[in-house]
Amino acid sequence: MLSMILQKNGGQVGQTISHYKVLEKLGEGGMGIVYKAEDTKLKRTVALKFLPHHLLANEEDKTRFLHEAQAASSLSHPNIMTIHEIDEVEDPDTAGRQTFIAMEYVEGETLKDKVEKGPLKTKELLKIAIAVADGLNAAHRKDIVHRDIKSENIMISTEGLVKIMDFGLARRKGETRITKTGSTMGTLAYMSPEQVQGLEVDHRSDLWSFGVVLHEMLTGELPFRGEHEAAVIYEIVNQDPRPVEVLRQDRLKELASIVHHLLTKEPSERLGSAQELVTKLNKITPQAVKASPLSRGKEKSIAVLYFENMSSDKESDYFCSGMTEDIITDLSKIKMLKVVSRTDVLPFRDKQISTRRIGEALNVNYILEGSMRKAGERIRITSQLIDVRSGFHVWAERFDRKLENIFDLQSEVSQKIVEAFPITLSTSEREALEKRPTENLEAYDYYLRGKEFSLRRSRRDNQYTIDMFKKALTIDPDFSLAYTGLAEAYAYRYLWWDSDSSLANKAIEASQKAVQLNPALPEAHFALGLASQIENHFDEAKREYHTAIALKSDFYDAYRWLGHAYDILGNLNEAEECYRKAIKIKPYSEEPVMFLEMNRRKAGDLEESKRLQQELGELIKRKLDLNPDDTITLSRAPSAYLNLGMKEEVLKAIKRILEIDPNDGLFLFNIACAYAKMGDKKRGLRYLKRAFKSGWRVREWAQSDPDLDTLREEEEFQSLVEQMH
Repeated sequence: MLSMILQKNGGQVGQTISHYKVLEKLGEGGMGIVYKAEDTKLKRTVALKFLPHHLLANEEDKTRFLHEAQAASSLSHPNIMTIHEIDEVEDPDTAGRQTFIAMEYVEGETLKDKVEKGPLKTKELLKIAIAVADGLNAAHRKDIVHRDIKSENIMISTEGLVKIMDFGLARRKGETRITKTGSTMGTLAYMSPEQVQGLEVDHRSDLWSFGVVLHEMLTGELPFRGEHEAAVIYEIVNQDPRPVEVLRQDRLKELASIVHHLLTKEPSERLGSAQELVTKLNKITPQAVKASPLSRGKEKSIAVLYFENMSSDKESDYFCSGMTEDIITDLSKIKMLKVVSRTDVLPFRDKQISTRRIGEALNVNYILEGSMRKAGERIRITSQLIDVRSGFHVWAERFDRKLENIFDLQSEVSQKIVEAFPITLSTSEREALEKRPTENLEAYDYYLRGKEFSLRRSRRDNQYTIDMFKKALTIDPDFSLAYTGLAEAYAYRYLWWDSDSSLANKAIEASQKAVQLNPALPEAHFALGLASQIENHFDEAKREYHTAIALKSDFYDAYRWLGHAYDILGNLNEAEECYRKAIKIKPYSEEPVMFLEMNRRKAGDLEESKRLQQELGELIKRKLDLNPDDTITLSRAPSAYLNLGMKEEVLKAIKRILEIDPNDGLFLFNIACAYAKMGDKKRGLRYLKRAFKSGWRVREWAQSDPDLDTLREEEEFQSLVEQMH
């Protein structure tokens, strides 16, 4: 190293290396030591950078380095520090040669020094950002990638000139490393996901690093700040940073949006080039400050995506899922906020789909996403609210609490989201958010496990659901939500898997207990309505559904099942009204459209039926294009595709359904409907029998479903329906 060479020559600054007289040491880092020196030939001040041996381990590495450095030295741009010379000097320690770069010397301070004093003001920030982007653009046009863009490598001269340093260590596009030692180049906190993973990098990696620098200038802090190297790498690859707009209240929306698009994990989704970056930056004026994160005129509609479980213990999935659902439940209590139900966000769980596409599919303006880490007796939740249309993060926060404070934490998260919109809560709404489902943490734990099992469609998981809710109630006999969950589990078991009449009685008992414990709980009245309906007590069912709707005006399931009740009773106009209200609540869902279409077909309104068939097919196709594994939607696809004349797609959908679960009663019933509509009576009856054997026994629906009209005169059909009860 140069310091050793100097020591061998007497250890005095003032010694001459080649034709450079060393004046002072400027700095030292992993990429070498830098000295200020005088070029004795041309009488100018330069910076000398001596490189560590590991970068040039052999002749092949040295040849490659010289080739890249020569390319970088050809760069001539006012925002790139000029390279004057590359040379070698004997190293007395190794009896080898020590390589150094002589480059332009700039008097001033690094951007890192500036940022450490605090976030930059908008005018200065824009000037520096545009200059750096201009320099990167000049390099990228020559296929040169810097790969170590960081605030420490950006110099601000005393005259205010901006210079990118260390282009002598850059490389041509298409290579990841400068050496064959396996060490990835760059400074970890600024490295792109592809760079930290040792993948091939190109100009888009520099754009990511610039995004880190821009975030640093805006907020005064790095976006990825793990406690150790492995944690930093994990954050870079897997986690989104805290949004700029949360950390800086006088934010520029345009700048925050640029940071968001530069720090996108997938390179193809970042800004396309440094030129595009320059153009966007030049359009921004310091006066273009946004005062509020949310557009006042937008509908306050939100989808809460299932939080990601960051715990090492994957059994905590149920806890993470339960937390998500409870936040959905809390937000659903706010009248001014339209919240997508858990069943509609479920198909997007664990799917790598952009928030924009999910938002468009669910017809909402905002998405809440986040993660949860549970370790011992502590829990951490990180969440962020995203504007679907712009991709702009409008709120984010991290919560660290003891597990014993879980209920306070849920309430706090929900209230923070409400404040971000902002929404003024009524006294009753605030009380509802603060109300705890139970005081017993162990009972709550079993309740969450039961909720997790209830999301899965199988007889076995349904039994687990029942077991978990029963354990919760053993611990806390006054847990009304657990009674509601238990009642629904019994009812759905009776409907889809097991026609044992005792299940209907148990559903009635559990739902009545829930109503008794909490008469103001709309879910309790819905559960009692459902339990009454499966017992064919339609007057009681309708009364409870209406009560649930009175308590919660946008209660989709109550409208849906109330529509079913009217449909079965032949009150088609009342059923139509329920389905149309359900569509208003869930305009993105094919389910209410499907029921309304059948209702209109039964009513003889064939023109409206045909229009709805087209709408239904388009909704299903859009949802399956987004998520081909959405099993419920997939099971409805054959009948819908048949309406559109897509017979080949009908058969493909049937095949896929049977591959996923050949024994699900509801799936088999939907397949029977598709074959019956095709006029294939033999297969229609075959799958109806299979549905019956799998536990599907909804006689009233089989008697009224117009999709089965071609089978009604068949003795086998009539016999099968008679066996249903």
